Amino acid sequence: MYFITFGGLSVYDGARFTNYNQQNGLANELVNDVMEISPDSLLVATNAPVLYTLVHGKIGRYSTLDHFYPVINRFLRSKDGSLYVTADDGLFKLVQDKFVRLPFLDANGTDLGHNLDKITEWKNYFLIIPWSSGSLEKLLIYEKETHITTSVFKERNIFSAEVSPDGQLWLSTSEGIEILDSFSVEKGIIKIHPLETLSDENQLKNVNIYFDDAGNTWLYGYDKIKYISTTGQEQVISADQGLKTSYLSDVLVDREGITWMASDGNGVVKMSGMNFQVLTELKSGIASNISCLQKQSDTIWLFNLSDNSFYRIHKNNMVSFLLSKVDEKIVSIYIRGASLYFTDRKSLYRIADKDLPSSYTHPELVSCDNGRVKEFGSGIGDPYGAIIQNVELNDTSFYLAVLHHLKIKTQYKISFMCDQMAIDTQGRLWVPTRDNHLLVFTLHPEDPAHYLQLQNDYSTEIEGIGPRSIAVDKKGNVWIGTRYQGIFRFEMEGEKLHSTLQLTTQQGLTDNFNYYLYSDPWDNIWAGSQTGLDKISFINGECIIDNTTKGQNIFLGIHKIINVQDDVIWALTSTGSRIMITTDTSTQKTYTPSLFVTYLGVNDREYEPAVTAFAYDHNNFTIRVAATSYTDEKSILYSYRLKGSVNSKWSEPTHNAVFNFINLAPGKYELNVKADFPSSQHKAQTLQYSFTIRPPYWLTWWFIVIASLIVLAIAVFLVRYFFARKLEKQRMILERKQAIEKERTRIATDMHDDLGAGLSRIRFLSETIGLKQQQHLPIEEEITSIRHYSHEMIDKMGEIVWALNEKNDSLSDLLSYTRAYAMEYLAENGLQSQIDKLPAHRTMMVNSEFRRNIYLSVKESLHNVIKHAKANQVTIQFNITDQLVITIQDDGVGFDHDKIKAYGNGLNNIKKRMTEIGGDLQVLRDHGTCIILTTPFPS
Repeated sequence: MYFITFGGLSVYDGARFTNYNQQNGLANELVNDVMEISPDSLLVATNAPVLYTLVHGKIGRYSTLDHFYPVINRFLRSKDGSLYVTADDGLFKLVQDKFVRLPFLDANGTDLGHNLDKITEWKNYFLIIPWSSGSLEKLLIYEKETHITTSVFKERNIFSAEVSPDGQLWLSTSEGIEILDSFSVEKGIIKIHPLETLSDENQLKNVNIYFDDAGNTWLYGYDKIKYISTTGQEQVISADQGLKTSYLSDVLVDREGITWMASDGNGVVKMSGMNFQVLTELKSGIASNISCLQKQSDTIWLFNLSDNSFYRIHKNNMVSFLLSKVDEKIVSIYIRGASLYFTDRKSLYRIADKDLPSSYTHPELVSCDNGRVKEFGSGIGDPYGAIIQNVELNDTSFYLAVLHHLKIKTQYKISFMCDQMAIDTQGRLWVPTRDNHLLVFTLHPEDPAHYLQLQNDYSTEIEGIGPRSIAVDKKGNVWIGTRYQGIFRFEMEGEKLHSTLQLTTQQGLTDNFNYYLYSDPWDNIWAGSQTGLDKISFINGECIIDNTTKGQNIFLGIHKIINVQDDVIWALTSTGSRIMITTDTSTQKTYTPSLFVTYLGVNDREYEPAVTAFAYDHNNFTIRVAATSYTDEKSILYSYRLKGSVNSKWSEPTHNAVFNFINLAPGKYELNVKADFPSSQHKAQTLQYSFTIRPPYWLTWWFIVIASLIVLAIAVFLVRYFFARKLEKQRMILERKQAIEKERTRIATDMHDDLGAGLSRIRFLSETIGLKQQQHLPIEEEITSIRHYSHEMIDKMGEIVWALNEKNDSLSDLLSYTRAYAMEYLAENGLQSQIDKLPAHRTMMVNSEFRRNIYLSVKESLHNVIKHAKANQVTIQFNITDQLVITIQDDGVGFDHDKIKAYGNGLNNIKKRMTEIGGDLQVLRDHGTCIILTTPFPS
């Protein structure tokens, strides 16, 4: 529902109001008119030169091609689909997204297009009423095709103009409701005459005219509405019927049959159809303050405290009878033949001739227990002409008195007070007492002394429920209203009684305290409680509770219910007024409400319902829904089921139309929402919203595949690495073994070559000494050689031991040992030496092979100098960078590469040793011979 106000546009979806004003983008908060262009899409005209749209709850601007907008007063969608607007500046038509001003000239060429407001279409004409009270033209007849104002009415004010369902032109003027002669309009003349179907006394002046879709007429203005049905029945709705407003500005009957009445300054009044009325007057000028009523065949009898009179109502004929000499409040009426019986708090009276006014001047007192009655309770007239009355003598003494022909036939003592009795289809009397007894009597008019015979007492079956009211339906089911526990239905199986249904406020009752129950001719149960009237019916086996008065926002105690006609129910309220309900359903509309999402919020951000996919961390949902039913919309029950979640069962129905879902896991979901309407006036509606929460990238299939491949690759790499390390360790062990074997072989070779050759010489020299001693020859030379070879063998043994000792595996030890050897060796051979100090270097470990090859290469180089160079001085330099460089320079004769022996072992041995450790040998002739040994450090 859309409401245009002075403070913006209000939208009511049945659950809440949403207001749109300047904060939402409107240029002006005075809304002149709205027009629906499609479901949930509107054009909104404010009192400013701009046009807005409202689409799916979002305000936007309607853009024209030339950006021109008149200040629109009214919209009109023509029968041919064209859009017209009236404005202060004339009549405009929307043509290809441009507002085109139409000529608005009279026969003399005068422009009348100013301050145009209300517009009505009839055939090929527009009936337009200017809004300015100072305008001379009160009504303009405009022909669409010729763009000419064919007629102008100036005689009196025109307030409203509408086309009736039968095609007549109704005008609301300062004289009342009048008819515009349609034939004169086509001739360019305006003739009007009073509406003959309305009497002068019922004329409403300067009112609005509205025809609803069913053809009913509504005339409204100020604080009153005249309703005229299609059958001609008239009804006035005013403050007496609960219409609390000062000035009615609009009336609308929606597709559900609900009447909305807007007023200036007093909000909106809602009335759910015309089948519900609160009657506060018996007749004009007589307030309704009814204390009791009773139905006799097709005649209704009631007592009205306002004028102390009995009323007889037969069809539309009402007759009153003034009562005399009774000061107490009349609480019950019984019609027995020609007589009328009534009771006040303590007495029972008889009117001998109920149709004779003079009989009411001297009511006859009927004796009941010689005036010892403390209070009369409930009573009932039985099928045999007797009155069965509950009588309280004192706080502990109660009985049922059977009165027939002014005589007490019998008295039956009962345990406590009874608030309502009922007679079933078998003629049995059901009496529930407040102390939880349910007495069932058979009636015996043939035996007056034993008129009431107790058949059963179902005290066990109703134990603790606190009965207050009772009704028996046509099927024999017993309905009992209680003080605190709602309404129970009991079914009979033979003589056994068992409970089959309990209805409370949780099932939809207005109240759990029920004063009165009534079973109507259609087997519906009407329940009157301390706060309203409920109707209980069964449709296709389903129990339906209609909160009849609550749906009208009326909360009154209901003390008596009767059906006055086949399709009319009366309920007597605690204020003495009557509620009249028409139960005829032949004119009900076949409207199906819709259920839709009004708000979708994810992580406190609003989304369109068309969005169905969200990121994994957008998993907190707030969803609001609404159903387009306004008949007791506060009683609509909403439930939901979220498929894909842990709990995919339907939730308990509640009146809350907002659903929150927190921390939803990634996955696919389907939200089903169901709306159950009160009284099942509509079928339950459902909606479905499917959405997906995408998993984080680390849970997507492609990431899992890639990660799996990476893990597999890492696993393969680790396995390969493991086996490679294992193979490397095995290789290192093997190489170490091979190195050991190689070292052993080298040691053996060195010992064989160096020590073995020396030992062989010594042995040879020893044998030579032996032979010379036998021949008495001199042996000093041999002994000297033996001494020389022994020293040489000791030196070589020391070199072998030095090379094998791991304590000497540092570079410093290698260079120190080599330097010491060079100095000593050169000195022994008479050469001067200049050996640089060892350079500063970091501590570095080298293996035995590296030490041995460096040492022997230097040794071999020095040996060549001594043997071949004829030098006097040798200079040795050690240079350490990222590699080791040893330079040996002599001042000898040098050498010629071409004259070197092809098979000389000296240089070849040096080169071979350097190659084994990844080094290089350079021999330069530069003022002698320069030998450069270059090698990288072992890793």
